[in-house]
Amino acid sequence: MTIKRVVLIGAMLGIVSAFQARAADGLYLGAGVGQSAVRDDTGGGTFDTTATGYKAFLGYRFNKVPIIDLAAEAGYVDFGKPSQTVGTQNAQFKLHGGYLAGLLIFPLGPFDLYGKGGALSWKTESTLGSVNNSRSGTDAFYGVGAAFYFWKIGLRAEWERYQIKEVDRVEMLSFSALFQF
Repeated sequence: MTIKRVVLIGAMLGIVSAFQARAADGLYLGAGVGQSAVRDDTGGGTFDTTATGYKAFLGYRFNKVPIIDLAAEAGYVDFGKPSQTVGTQNAQFKLHGGYLAGLLIFPLGPFDLYGKGGALSWKTESTLGSVNNSRSGTDAFYGVGAAFYFWKIGLRAEWERYQIKEVDRVEMLSFSALFQF
């Protein structure tokens, strides 16, 4: 056997092994930080700003179906406290809540691409000048993301759009780390 054949066979085995390395099914726990964007019409002008948001989540991944994996996830997200001056008044917006979501995951070796959809049970507190307003509800959200796994640790980047009826637009771009049990 020539050295070229040995190198070629070794490279092929390495490629096959790399694509079999993937996230295991089971329980996972994670947390993330990101940038939230909130846009709303306040009546006195448009509130359109960003803030630092946070999230924590617990999920269970099922890899029983060929080609795709499924996951169920529950979590809490806090969109921070975005504020800006609207007209001549200071406006502040606080939004947070718990969520339940399903994930449709396309595993590509140690990488994942996924779509996410679910419902957010939210509460918001807004202030425009001296007027305070508090609202709550449950609305849908969706998102897409990518992840990389090494051993039992995963790193995620995801974008999510929250369809909150009372607010024109709420989005979050986040980076998270998770640990699989």
